[in-house]
Amino acid sequence: MIKTLKLTIALLLLTTAGLFSQNETGMALRRHAGALTADSLMGRGAGSRGEKIAAAYIGKVFQEAGLDLLYPQPGQDFSIVNSPGDTLHSANIIAVAEGYDPAFKEEFILIGAHYDHLGSYTANINGKDTVLFYPGADDNASGVAVMLEVAKMIKAQAFKFKRTVIFAAFGAEERGMLGSWYFANRGFGQKDKISLMINLDMVGRGQKGEGLHVYTMMPHAELVTLLKDVADQPLMVTPSIHTAPYFPSDHQVFSSEGIPVALFTTGLHRDYHSMRDRISELDFVTMEMTAQYVFELALSSANMERPLSRTSLALQPDEPGKAGETKEENKLYKNYETDVPAKFLQGGEQQFLDRWVYKYIKYPQSAVEKGIQGRVLIEFTIDKEGKVKDVEVIKSLDYDLDEAAVKAISASPDWKPARKGKRAVAVRIAVPVEFRLKR
Repeated sequence: MIKTLKLTIALLLLTTAGLFSQNETGMALRRHAGALTADSLMGRGAGSRGEKIAAAYIGKVFQEAGLDLLYPQPGQDFSIVNSPGDTLHSANIIAVAEGYDPAFKEEFILIGAHYDHLGSYTANINGKDTVLFYPGADDNASGVAVMLEVAKMIKAQAFKFKRTVIFAAFGAEERGMLGSWYFANRGFGQKDKISLMINLDMVGRGQKGEGLHVYTMMPHAELVTLLKDVADQPLMVTPSIHTAPYFPSDHQVFSSEGIPVALFTTGLHRDYHSMRDRISELDFVTMEMTAQYVFELALSSANMERPLSRTSLALQPDEPGKAGETKEENKLYKNYETDVPAKFLQGGEQQFLDRWVYKYIKYPQSAVEKGIQGRVLIEFTIDKEGKVKDVEVIKSLDYDLDEAAVKAISASPDWKPARKGKRAVAVRIAVPVEFRLKR
């Protein structure tokens, strides 16, 4: 009886603490959005006084959270040639939460959100010139507010993160993503060490979590598996995941370098780039859910045993070829990079899973008894003869489950090899193997 009472009290305390934390986060999100959309900022146009005020606010919040700024105020400044003889000055505000593991802390998870907007303009109303401005609440005070709260959460639990997390409030996104371009190409010399770039842009119109989307720009099995694993956690929002581009934003700068990216957004709407994009329309419940999801995604990606694989847009290093083979003939492609992808029974990876892996795999009794379920991510090569080789666990779940997945894939019948032009080529494929216990 006493044990039951103690457990009940503990659960009540945990629930109360959780609700208090959520309420505190919600109030902070509203406070950030209000500061960034204040009339005095006049729409935060790139290079304007309002953008500078916003930058100072963001830097102050970072510092109050205990984060280190890579550049003192006013931040990582850069110039914009607006027109002949007219140069605007903007800045990126960059903060860092250093990873604890010496073996991983020189690798990075980058979380970004642009803080500029369209600024103001003068209109003639009833014969009188009137200055009007674009508040930019969803675009992108919402993304910055979420980033600031995620930064506070990560700093408070930095002891859990092996890799270093960088937070970047980008200036001049509305002028062609100039801030993120400057950061990637002039201001940060270790972009090849970025494992994942998370971009928060327009995350405030989600209808209480129902409208959150993630776009990865292109297929990426490792990243999609990671996103699904986070969504499987208790009480977590479940975003719609798309392996395609959406609207242009700062993530494109990093995607073009082959860096895996995840754009979080609740999407375009009729108030986009209009004066109606006001704080009264923001859904802070969705923003709070997004913050929690991004925290967990950053934690998972920061603690992976290896960085996420680069996409096909990354520059390929020179590869040694076999005697008589050119580098092109010896290249190992991603399946989606080929003209004709490798096929299993006239289908692709999903058919391979459905028609072979799930048909023959055995759920280890040890895992059943422990109640272990989830996803194992396996990567393997289909060579020029269509044979499966070099099977490797990329994301582990449990030793026995990992072994069962590797055995099933290693025993695969031959595939029809991929082709580039008229040549058969070797490809590297990653598939998530699901283990689910029946209820």
